[in-house]
Amino acid sequence: MGQAQAVLGDLPSEKRQNFSDLVSALEERFAPSSQTELYRVQFKERRQKASESLPELGQSIRRLSNLAYPTAPLDVRETLGKEQFIDALVDSEMRLRIKQSRPKGLNDAVRLAVELEAYNKAEKRLQKVTHQRKTLHHGCKQWRKV
Repeated sequence: MGQAQAVLGDLPSEKRQNFSDLVSALEERFAPSSQTELYRVQFKERRQKASESLPELGQSIRRLSNLAYPTAPLDVRETLGKEQFIDALVDSEMRLRIKQSRPKGLNDAVRLAVELEAYNKAEKRLQKVTHQRKTLHHGCKQWRKV
């Protein structure tokens, strides 16, 4: 038997018929108010892990935002999540560029971060190829002089 089903089985039959009683019982079981403060601390302290992708970080922050602020309106959780996502980024240049782009919400911030990451990787590859060509070209000149 699943945990949600167990919560339902423990409720008196009259409370099973009332939607708000069902929601309250499930919230108390799966997101007790005593844990909200713990989730808020985890949310505020969340930082990007070394091997974590940007979408994974965004998803983790969204989950923590929902757990830390379960009664806050969606737009408030979205704004808090966006700000925490930006603050959690390891790359300070990326943080600044995303802030300058003024993303509307968490999804927008994640999308911008993924785009910037792709541009940065492409630029690094281009610089590496350019450096290799210069080195090769310089080597050919040296060889001709001999």
